[in-house]
Amino acid sequence: MEVREVTERFPCGEVEETFADYILVSWVMWLFFGAVATWAVWHSQRGVVWNHIAIDYIIVGFCVWRMTRQRRPLVYVCEKGIVIRRRPSSLWERIDMLWNGDHYYSFIPYAQIIGFTANWEEIHMVTESGGILIVMVDLQFVTYKDKLKLLSIIDERSHTAM
Repeated sequence: MEVREVTERFPCGEVEETFADYILVSWVMWLFFGAVATWAVWHSQRGVVWNHIAIDYIIVGFCVWRMTRQRRPLVYVCEKGIVIRRRPSSLWERIDMLWNGDHYYSFIPYAQIIGFTANWEEIHMVTESGGILIVMVDLQFVTYKDKLKLLSIIDERSHTAM
């Protein structure tokens, strides 16, 4: 999702900052998918049956596509809250997320955020009716410095938003 789309889709104000996975994790994934794509090209040159060759080129296309999706923002810090990508809860949602990844972003106002779990896999928030909502997120590979920065922004703005 682009920054422009975030401001159009959610009532969050202007996007001020984004947070993504640690660059080292992204590089490891780029290398992994690049190695698999290279192996698929090499394997397709030795294939004799057309459907084996076609499967190899489908694997190459998938790997190149996944390589282009690395370093996508997980959190958008905005004026009125954060827009965060939630983790899919089932296999079907994970498959759907490959094509419709923008549908898994949610807006959370600063005043409703309680905090994150120690492993950064959940965010706890208060609903408008007073209940507690737990949203599964994938922030464990964000750098420690960015996590602290995100916490300080949320802490500062949640007190001023009340």
